[in-house]
Amino acid sequence: MTWSPILAFAIIALAFGIGDVIAAKTRGVISSVLVAILLFLIFGSTLKVLPADLMEQSGLMSLIPTFGMALILVNVGSMLDLNDLKREWKTVIISLAGVAGLVTIYLTAGTLIFGKEYALSAMGPASGGMAATMILTAAANEAGRADLAGFVASVMALQVLIGLPIASFCLRKEANRFLVNDAKQVGKMLSDEKKLSIRILPPTPKTLDTPNIHLARAAFVGFIAYTVTTLTGISSGITYLVGGILFAALGIIEPGAVRKAGGEGLLMLATYCSVTSSFVSMTLKQFGGMLPVVIGLLVLGAVGVVIFSIIIGKLLKWSPWLSIAVGIGCMLGYPVNYAAATEVSSGVASANGIDEEEEKKLLNHLLPKMIVSCVVSVSIASVVLAGLVTPILLG
Repeated sequence: MTWSPILAFAIIALAFGIGDVIAAKTRGVISSVLVAILLFLIFGSTLKVLPADLMEQSGLMSLIPTFGMALILVNVGSMLDLNDLKREWKTVIISLAGVAGLVTIYLTAGTLIFGKEYALSAMGPASGGMAATMILTAAANEAGRADLAGFVASVMALQVLIGLPIASFCLRKEANRFLVNDAKQVGKMLSDEKKLSIRILPPTPKTLDTPNIHLARAAFVGFIAYTVTTLTGISSGITYLVGGILFAALGIIEPGAVRKAGGEGLLMLATYCSVTSSFVSMTLKQFGGMLPVVIGLLVLGAVGVVIFSIIIGKLLKWSPWLSIAVGIGCMLGYPVNYAAATEVSSGVASANGIDEEEEKKLLNHLLPKMIVSCVVSVSIASVVLAGLVTPILLG
């Protein structure tokens, strides 16, 4: 069979499209990336239906190292609202504590049991998601370490299977505790709070609200961040992310600039392609050989998250259930964290026979914390970790 770039592109898009459908049906319990990985494993080296260079033939692989990573991370940063981070400051602290617990246990027990290379490379994806995985797999592929790239992608794809049961159990315990103890005390209106704003430019006027203008602005922010990296040696993953946060807060780019331009879907497909490229040439036996290490490190990481989250939560006068749920949010990501909070709220409300107003209070108690937890760990902490670990791991 003769392969062409457009056919390779179509097959890759189809694999992740099937993954999207299954992820939606299972409410994110089975991730779209995991489905695509299994499809590439089966139809790649196992059945030899797909060529080993499928990703390269599609042309998607060239997007990430050229301009894709810059645009994606600037876009992620631009969607972080300073007021959300300010309002849920305890959530921010406990989320960071959870990540610190994971890092601590990987540097100690993880290194001792599974080796330094695996422990370090698992930090970014286990404490976050796609952005951190993208940074590490891109570096691993560039260094000729397809095995390490595959390991990192496997950690990211399987983390939700460990994190979700823990989060759901703890959210249910917290929901019941909240209804008994705290629901009647909830009444403070968000409209009364003082909002933080450092914006210097007005919202984009309609005449400039075009896809190309949004892309141009995001790309210039990426260029500034790249220049900072060149001058200081700070990881580009960190400077792109911080650049997105800062310039969106100033109003120089709009929140979700790349999404507004309609470019997010293609860039995310290129990211998925980069992250999973090693699985096309990997056998099921090789993948199975990695699983004990992947699962072992994820379980170990969850233990570190739970311990640190409980300790810091106690200091901040939070219940241990809420502290664990927020801390373990790093192993969920969006939309799984959203689904977990909403489903638990609905289920507990139904079981207790409470009215719609009380259910809304419960959801408003759980949901913002799970969303902010995801933002802090997945979008910030894991990217910073990946940026710090990559030069140590791969030189």
